Amino acid sequence: MLGLGSSLATGGGVSEVLLTDISDLSLYLQNGVGVAVAQWDDSSGNDNHATQGTSGDQAAASGGGLLFVDDEGDHYDLVTDIEFSAQEGFTIFTTLTLTEHDSNQTLLGQNNVDHFLEFVTGGNNLKVRTDSATTTISPGDGSQGDFEASEKFVLTVVRESGSTGNLHVYKNGVLLAQDSQAANAGAAEFISVGVRNANRFLNALLLDLAVYEKQLDADELADAHSYLTNYHGV
Repeated sequence: MLGLGSSLATGGGVSEVLLTDISDLSLYLQNGVGVAVAQWDDSSGNDNHATQGTSGDQAAASGGGLLFVDDEGDHYDLVTDIEFSAQEGFTIFTTLTLTEHDSNQTLLGQNNVDHFLEFVTGGNNLKVRTDSATTTISPGDGSQGDFEASEKFVLTVVRESGSTGNLHVYKNGVLLAQDSQAANAGAAEFISVGVRNANRFLNALLLDLAVYEKQLDADELADAHSYLTNYHGV
């Protein structure tokens, strides 16, 4: 399996390799860069900014990111869709602190019920929906596999390229064992941040979000995890 390992975070200072140094970066909402309540600028170079023109739906700026409140309907739309063809690998990084676990919460969506990546109620599982299927990723019990409320952590979701579409999840650079292997090779499309279909709003402090249109290899993952875990102190 290309690019997989039990622990890819390294000690010491922040990695000299930045996320922008890794190829095929499609979206990068970077901590502390271009953050405002109406727009979080895309630092990938693609100008795919996250925007929200309705003041009542805007998250509050906090900690170099945005604080989303689910019962206020906070959410953003990207300028253009991020699309993955069937069997295409992808890698998604986010650093966040979930506020509550009382409902499903969407990280990325499509403003419909066909495509989304979300946290499942209770904070232990993730759910991925593409146009072909819904897949639940269950990293198992225990503190390492749980996404605790009020805990800042770096989450990584990697989909292998190829027909299996195996999904792997890392927390703070450590690969999480799953109850059973999750897989979803379907075509995927995301344009919304923090909302599924006018529901399942995110309830979290989102500190950064990066999406690559490929399965990162082992060295790239190690560099990204080193940078993010050291930068955020997790």
